[in-house]
Amino acid sequence: MKRTGFKPRAQHHEARDPDRVRSTPTLVADAWREPRAVSTAPASQVAKTAPVRSEAYRRAVAALPCASCGKVGRSQHAHTNAGKAKAMKNDDRDAMPLCADEPGLQGCHAAFDQYTLMDGGRAAHVEQGRLWAEQTRQQIETLGLWRANLPRWTE
Repeated sequence: MKRTGFKPRAQHHEARDPDRVRSTPTLVADAWREPRAVSTAPASQVAKTAPVRSEAYRRAVAALPCASCGKVGRSQHAHTNAGKAKAMKNDDRDAMPLCADEPGLQGCHAAFDQYTLMDGGRAAHVEQGRLWAEQTRQQIETLGLWRANLPRWTE
């Protein structure tokens, strides 16, 4: 007969080992605290602006050469890394063209997102991203690719 690696279960609570049964914490007479005062006034609303999404603008940015290495035809719309959190993207207008990965070669987009494109870590990448995004917006405007229904960028 083959043995299993599992221990047999106790059938009844009384059959369990009393040393292994979890004990419930005991309360001390002075263990209770006074509840904190809770405000009944309604919280003030914070105005939030939704980030602008524009497929036409993303395509226009991707059509430009890479802002870092100048490679033509491999660019992607890359959001800046300033002020974003996990699973959040910035406004589409706050972006620049960076080249995509190629077989066996890391592109500027991946290196920028991993903070390895240039020296200086995150701070240097955030600052350079702001500069490239501003240059990209100027290029889009100069080329006449800015859509009429797309709001202008304001900091």
